[in-house]
Amino acid sequence: MKPVVHLLTVLLLAISVSVQAQESFIVTRINGVVTNNKTGTQLKAGDVLQPSDKVTFDSFDSYVISIGQNMGRYMIKLHEPPAPETIQQLSAMVKDIAVPTKRRSLMAERYRPDETTVSDLRSYFGNDKFTIIGDNIAVPINPQSYPIDENKFVVFYYRVNNNPVSKKIGYENTTLFIERDKLVNTNAGVITQNEIPSVAVYLYERNTKTSEEITKFNLAFVDKETVTNEFMTIIPILVKQKMGKDEIKKYLIEYFYDFYGATDSRSIKAFVDELVDTAIK
Repeated sequence: MKPVVHLLTVLLLAISVSVQAQESFIVTRINGVVTNNKTGTQLKAGDVLQPSDKVTFDSFDSYVISIGQNMGRYMIKLHEPPAPETIQQLSAMVKDIAVPTKRRSLMAERYRPDETTVSDLRSYFGNDKFTIIGDNIAVPINPQSYPIDENKFVVFYYRVNNNPVSKKIGYENTTLFIERDKLVNTNAGVITQNEIPSVAVYLYERNTKTSEEITKFNLAFVDKETVTNEFMTIIPILVKQKMGKDEIKKYLIEYFYDFYGATDSRSIKAFVDELVDTAIK
């Protein structure tokens, strides 16, 4: 019976791959400039790509985020950088480069909207990517875990133009305030991109001049209007699938964790709740 079972498994896998290859993709976000060769126009949110469509990227770092007919989330991106003399390699067929997200367990591990205070900053920020919606965020911390005062406080350490930068994080009582403007404007120069790589978080004690590293991660900021527009492209797609409000909210939060990284749980919940409740009466 084993050969029969093996053959059946192979056939099922082949059918699965074939079905995935045939589905269309609804564009939800574009990074860079990506052109549909068939129409000769730049892709925009809401466009539909067929598996056989050929697209051209303006650079190897450009990509397209999309939702498939099965509501799976896909990144459409070149897998290998082209040789300098073969710029035409920046083109490819959608079916050859559409990769489903790995559905990381970030949300399951880090989504805690009922947590009123943060007792573990290492777990809160993680060690990969943490994204803030907008330009700032207030982080209520547990005073037993982090007794913050003028002697003991949180410091972000990172590099700008290869120069070390240390920034004391503002606070009031038991709440930390992470502000983009204060982090990107430094004596070593201004950070113009939306992501600050390799931010090390320290708990520093002034009296003893000692510090304890808590974690290190990439800190990103995303424009609130950008995410709003992106989610407003997605919501009608989910409504057509007859998803209820709670299902839609869960999908949007999963989508954010998939493509933007972890974030503040209470902020993303409040953001999605307001957006969906306003969009769907």
